[in-house]
Amino acid sequence: MISTTTPLDDAPNAIIITDALSTSPFKPPPHLEARFRRRRRPGTHSPSTHLLALHSSTHLATTRRQILLEARKSHLRARFAHIDRVRHSRAASHADVSERLLALEASMLAAQKSRDAILAKIAAGCASEVQKAKVRAEEMKRKREEEKRRVMVESQGRLEEAEKRRLEVLRERGKRRSRSGSAEREEVGVKRREDAARRIQGWWRERRDERIVEAFKGLGITVETVKKKDFGVVSKMLMDPEVLKGTGRLLRRLQFVQDSDAAVAEKACRCFLSSFMILGHPAEVLSMDGDRERDLILRSRALLMEFEAFLVSPTFPPPEQLSTNWAEFQSAFDAWKSRDSEIFISSMVAQYAELDLIWLKVKDHTKGGVANEYKDGIRDSQLMLLARIRRLAGDRTRDLIRKAVKETRRTRLPKKDERDTKPREAPVADSTNSITSDDTAPEVDSRATTQDGVSTSPPTATQPNVFSSVSQDHGIPSRRQIIHEMALDPSYRLTPPRRSRLEFMIESTAKRAFWETMKADIAMGNLTKWIPSLAETVRGKILRLLTPGSKLHRAVSDSIDVPLIQQQCQAGIYDHEKLLTYVLDLLPQICSPARDDDVAALRNSRTDDYTSRLQHLLDVLDLLHLDHANFLLMMAAPQIIADAIPHEKAMFQADLASGRTTLDRTRAWLMKSKHTLPAETPAKQTHLHAFINLFFDPTPLDDATIPETLHLDHHRIHNLRKRVYAITLGAAITVAIKTILRRDVRAPWPELQDLCFSLLFPPSSSSFSSSLSTPSPSPSTDSLSPASIAANIQTFLTSTTAVPPTTLTTLHTTTHRLLTRGHDDPVVKVMAKRVKEFLERRLEARAEGRGKEMALLAAGGLEELGRWGCGEWGAAVGEVVERMGRWWEVDWRGCGEWYEGVLV
Repeated sequence: MISTTTPLDDAPNAIIITDALSTSPFKPPPHLEARFRRRRRPGTHSPSTHLLALHSSTHLATTRRQILLEARKSHLRARFAHIDRVRHSRAASHADVSERLLALEASMLAAQKSRDAILAKIAAGCASEVQKAKVRAEEMKRKREEEKRRVMVESQGRLEEAEKRRLEVLRERGKRRSRSGSAEREEVGVKRREDAARRIQGWWRERRDERIVEAFKGLGITVETVKKKDFGVVSKMLMDPEVLKGTGRLLRRLQFVQDSDAAVAEKACRCFLSSFMILGHPAEVLSMDGDRERDLILRSRALLMEFEAFLVSPTFPPPEQLSTNWAEFQSAFDAWKSRDSEIFISSMVAQYAELDLIWLKVKDHTKGGVANEYKDGIRDSQLMLLARIRRLAGDRTRDLIRKAVKETRRTRLPKKDERDTKPREAPVADSTNSITSDDTAPEVDSRATTQDGVSTSPPTATQPNVFSSVSQDHGIPSRRQIIHEMALDPSYRLTPPRRSRLEFMIESTAKRAFWETMKADIAMGNLTKWIPSLAETVRGKILRLLTPGSKLHRAVSDSIDVPLIQQQCQAGIYDHEKLLTYVLDLLPQICSPARDDDVAALRNSRTDDYTSRLQHLLDVLDLLHLDHANFLLMMAAPQIIADAIPHEKAMFQADLASGRTTLDRTRAWLMKSKHTLPAETPAKQTHLHAFINLFFDPTPLDDATIPETLHLDHHRIHNLRKRVYAITLGAAITVAIKTILRRDVRAPWPELQDLCFSLLFPPSSSSFSSSLSTPSPSPSTDSLSPASIAANIQTFLTSTTAVPPTTLTTLHTTTHRLLTRGHDDPVVKVMAKRVKEFLERRLEARAEGRGKEMALLAAGGLEELGRWGCGEWGAAVGEVVERMGRWWEVDWRGCGEWYEGVLV
């Protein structure tokens, strides 16, 4: 054995390798040896060559070991270097952290010192302000004491002067008695009867004045007694006829009342007695603390101080200062009352106009004795309001009422389209408009259509039908939906579907791509692909506007020959101007007068682009189809409305029988309300309670939980929930702003209401009975963030009122808090509860058919909302009441038997 070692013999892990040369060479078997011998080149079997090969293999192994060891050493060196770098980095980072901690501690100490200095400065400033306030309070106290002493001294001086005058009069009387004898007295009595009469009258007047003053004192009306008694008790006491009579006699003697008219005297008495109420119960009498209110309190105090001094020693005529104070108080009282009178007048005028609007809305929907009772109740309420308005407004009453009624009708009644939308080639209504057939989709052509409505096969002539006039691909609701809409709103008409920005952009992009593709194919001569189908589409649209079998219908059917047009396109001789000229000459004969401008604009178009003109033609034909459908709908409206409820009952019964729907969600919805009401509550009232809760529930509404009976009203439910929430939140914001600005909460602020409602309920979602294809407004485009709404309100307040910066900041913070917290805010909760109770009372009276009570509730509705501080929201709340009441009636009449089956 020959032992060989690596050059690293001194290493502790040296490797001992056994040399393979000591072993004998390997000799393969004969058959393999022969095979190798044949492949081996000459000279490869020499002994020297064999030894050289063995040596080279040993050297190669040694080299590999050296390379491996060097690699391991370099790896260890790199690892040790990495460990050393990490150790140095950690040490450096610890040093940096220590330095930062020291710097942070130093900054905290500096901040603490700065904070202490600021607090000390604030404390010093507060101490100085407190000292100034104390000095001011002491000065005011000293002035009040001096004023009191002055009044007491003046009163004492007047008493002393009166006593001196009384003693002087007594002395003069004694002297006259002692100087005159009995004969002389008889002579005087005979000669000077007039003088005696004047003396007797003077004594009688003095005695009368004493009795008048004593009678007023006997009433016990002083500032102290008024303060001690309850406000209601004092109000009743001052309304007592005896009190008014005694006060009137005293005011006449004081010459405060010059007119002998009883109404003028009563008004002066009430004005004078109001001074006691103002000083005794200022919080109940004055609704706010403004400049006029403070001035009125000062005038009342000056008047009553002078009046009480007069009562101590009454002299006639009264002191001049008392008359002056009375005149100043009366002027201040009239100025203050005039503002409140305007508020009362505007509130009552709005109530009168609201009653007029309610009658206009319900007179066509209410029949029998309920309508007469409703009419009588509205008339009685209007007469009562008219008398009260005339008492305050006088000759302005007629103009105020006329203006309010006209404005209310203009803004809140549905606006009628003044244009004539009746097609000139109007179809004749027939029995095909019946709605008693099975509920299917509108009868449209069964042929396939492309994206823009281009057909691929000829249309079939059908009878004019309100439900088949416009196809489903134009966003028109189904037959069942149209009937339901007509039951809710007899004046319902089809409208072009509204689309969000995203939908409009997608539709515009698709149409543009479609027409550009068509234009490119036509430019390349590929007419057969597009022209025949477009001609068929135009032909079908025009034929659907005409009465089948009429002369014009036959003429159009024969003139627009689609197979001939297809042959011309294949031959390359098609002339598109012929078709356009014929159609454009035909449109004025069949369109309605309201579309004359659109047709004229299309005919006068000078563009040479055939596809653009064709696109505009199809748009105009769509408008004509809409007018055609609305005309048929108007003709069939009486029959549709009469049969709407039975039709809805039959369709829902069919859905239940076929298993297409169930009453599971309806049962859960009704039972939730039933558990919160007394056990003996009727099913009708329980359903009304559940119906109202559907719109006031603060939890988000999922379509999967909406009752099956309201499956046609999903969009309407979401829309009304948004409106109710906007009214509730807007009313809370309005009340909060009025309170912070110290405005009279009873005074309406319509500009602020309009702003809040437009921000919380954008116009794009303000329609109650819009087309059912109308998508709900997208939050990204139609709703604003709380910060944006608060900023808009702040901008409005800055531009319309003089608000200090601190108050403006408070307003912005309060508004943002209400908008952010929503239903969780206490103010919003209270307002939602009040509005809900208000709606419940109105709808319960309507459900029970109590017409007079409905009129009374409607008359007092604005007054009640005004007491809450949200009188400007009366119109919005009234509209919700009318819409919700009509909707509930249709729902109960259509599905009441299933509701009773669930509840009973």
